[in-house]
Amino acid sequence: MSTVIPVPDNWHAVLSGWDDLRHGYHAGDKDETVRDCARRLDTAAPGSKGDPVLFWTLGLLMLAPHVAFDGPGPGVEDEAIAVLSRVARDDDGRTCAHGWHPYEADVDDVLEHLPAWLEVLSSPVDQALEDLLPEAYLDELEDVEAEPANLSGPDILARWQCPRTAPGFARAALDYLGATIR
Repeated sequence: MSTVIPVPDNWHAVLSGWDDLRHGYHAGDKDETVRDCARRLDTAAPGSKGDPVLFWTLGLLMLAPHVAFDGPGPGVEDEAIAVLSRVARDDDGRTCAHGWHPYEADVDDVLEHLPAWLEVLSSPVDQALEDLLPEAYLDELEDVEAEPANLSGPDILARWQCPRTAPGFARAALDYLGATIR
């Protein structure tokens, strides 16, 4: 199967565990789930087309509510912040021609839609790419000609595949945690 963004083979099960943890249903070791995601992100090579850097970054974003509010064990928050900081720093000075990126949407909207978005992003390109835009974000735009309201499916996909997207989501996760880039 061709993929739009790199994902690990077992991504459905991993995502399900993250979503369960986010909703308070996770039966396993919550801290180990966060640590595992952080370790996998730490070993993924930034900028490599074959490594799922964006996937693991989105994972830490999904797990950020647990880290921020559930009182994780010693070192869990520091480990998450350290790897998120490394990914966020990967954007230093990088520019692109895109006027909008998905990480600019409201974090709570992103968290709510992320499982469905990952389903589209991990599927063949002929899926409904327009579903990758946060509807609530679009509703806030006054000018319907502005980005992202006027983007086509391939334009939306280009924003998700942009090298600035993973660092942007890492910064969003750090903001959610009330942390700064270290």
